Amino acid sequence: MSAPPGYRYWSPTPTSSPNYYRKRVEPQGAFDSSRRLFRRRILPIVIFAILVIDLVVMFYGGYLSSWRLLIQPSGIFWAVVGLIAAIGLLASAYEKIFPPGLRRAISRNAPLVSALVALLGVLIAQVVNSHLTTSSQENQQLLDQQARQNSELQNYLSTVGDLPSNPDPAADTSAQAQTLTVLPNLSSDQKRTVMQFLYQADLINKDNPRIKLFYADLTSANLKGTDSQENKFVLDNVNLRGVNLQDADLEYISMEGSDLSNSHLVNTDLSNADLSDANLYHAYLASVDLSGANLSGADLSELDLRNDTGLTQEQIDEAIGNERTYLPDDLQRPANWS
Repeated sequence: MSAPPGYRYWSPTPTSSPNYYRKRVEPQGAFDSSRRLFRRRILPIVIFAILVIDLVVMFYGGYLSSWRLLIQPSGIFWAVVGLIAAIGLLASAYEKIFPPGLRRAISRNAPLVSALVALLGVLIAQVVNSHLTTSSQENQQLLDQQARQNSELQNYLSTVGDLPSNPDPAADTSAQAQTLTVLPNLSSDQKRTVMQFLYQADLINKDNPRIKLFYADLTSANLKGTDSQENKFVLDNVNLRGVNLQDADLEYISMEGSDLSNSHLVNTDLSNADLSDANLYHAYLASVDLSGANLSGADLSELDLRNDTGLTQEQIDEAIGNERTYLPDDLQRPANWS
């Protein structure tokens, strides 16, 4: 006689005939076995993949955002996901990572372990809060600095804006003092705005400058010949004697016929600049990029060009120099130089 559906016959002893029937357990056992296989093998792999993806996102996103991502909501979300994945991975490999003795010690001291974990969480929270506070203060300081710079620039332009129509020499002296005072406090783009205003208002003309920029601080100024909107910017025939252009960006700028004598150019980018007929007499040049610059008729007297880059023999042949013009070792002094 066959057993009822879902049951099988069972013998009390291996030698006796089957006279009982019990419910089948093979399907349930197979299901339990596959579930344990998933937990032990597949689940840790999935958690590990999530953790790896989270770490890549955190590192790559943090690197691109100068690590500001870590204090943003999206960054905090990814940090929480990574923490949960790390805890899940640790739990899935608990028996393999910790020996039996240590597992028993953890079980016996569960309250102490829980307290230590809670303390670690508090310490991490304090570190994160301290970082958030510091970052918030730095951002506020940056905003305050930008607001102060904008205010100083607006006040300067409103004060000097009437200078072209005011021929009073006293006004020139006051405007020059204000210019030299405000420039060090401005950003690189704001310095560009000041120079553009002075040039267009014809206040720094080479032959008759109303505002002299000797010792003016134009460090790190953005004076590129073209901006992001492809707007042209020139400083032709201007008086820039003694100006400090360290770390300034003058790529593609036109400074044809300008006076740059005694100026300070260190790490300045003059690549592809038009310096034709410019006066660079006794200027200090160090680590200046002159690749592609137009030096036709430029006065390079009393210059030390040995530490500058991008110079070619053709540029030197078109320029003007003297016996105290020092060239890189791979360039020859033109015969027409005195």
